[in-house]
Amino acid sequence: MGFKGIYANKSSSAKIGILFFLIFASVILHTLLAVALITLFADTGMALIQNQDLSNQVSVNYLKLMQLFSGVGFFITPTLLHAYLTNFDFKFTKLSRQNTILVIAIMMLITPFIGLLLEWNMMISFPEWLLQFDINSEAFVAAFLQMGTVWDLFYTILVIAVVPAIGEELLFRGYLQQKLGNWLRNPHTAILITAFFFSAIHFHFQGMIPRFVLGVLLGYLFYWSNSLWLPILAHFVNNAQAVIFSYPLFKVDSGAYSLLSETKIDPMMAIFSLVSVTLLLYVLHKNTSIKKG
Repeated sequence: MGFKGIYANKSSSAKIGILFFLIFASVILHTLLAVALITLFADTGMALIQNQDLSNQVSVNYLKLMQLFSGVGFFITPTLLHAYLTNFDFKFTKLSRQNTILVIAIMMLITPFIGLLLEWNMMISFPEWLLQFDINSEAFVAAFLQMGTVWDLFYTILVIAVVPAIGEELLFRGYLQQKLGNWLRNPHTAILITAFFFSAIHFHFQGMIPRFVLGVLLGYLFYWSNSLWLPILAHFVNNAQAVIFSYPLFKVDSGAYSLLSETKIDPMMAIFSLVSVTLLLYVLHKNTSIKKG
């Protein structure tokens, strides 16, 4: 007797409990595995990680490995295992070539508008007690984006783009949004609530608004297309472009496409970004509506 679908008939609360248990166990196991690998590769590996010397490339590479295993352990492994045990359908339906191109264009064009939202978000004065929970990851991101070789580029794309795109979309759009949609009987409310949790789990209040907007966009891409591949692709493009434009060969030093740039976003560029993305989303919506019909 196999384990596939053995918890399919459990109550919703029991299934949620199983998911939380799987996440907890998976994070511990993946962390131990990462520590074992780092210790195997170098005797001083764990010391480098504990010191968090971001000026040391070896230390940064080990931190990337920890981030990689953390992402897989928190999002991918437990969510896929839970789906296997409960016969959950993530809706991995095939994408059309036109919709694939549209999503890539949308995610490339939306960057200036998201950058302007980030500027506005950073102007908000949050209470000091709230900012204590804020995870300031800028120093780590800057260190991760220091890439000298093609190997560094692909390794960073794997850590920052591939794993988050697959893992976060599995958990948020694939699982949470579907569950909330079925429970609330309102897909739009489910999209908004999921986007809020998607933004909140990053614990970065000064980037909460643009991340929420991206979460809403990803939610509607899934809702319209009925395919989890579309938000996964969109999420990947959004993250990967930041890595690619930080690589010396393609480096963008300032502006909306430079992740660590301090240059202000041109409002006219942001307006063009919003208008062009709105038009492309309209075309995408029409395409997916025709396909459903």
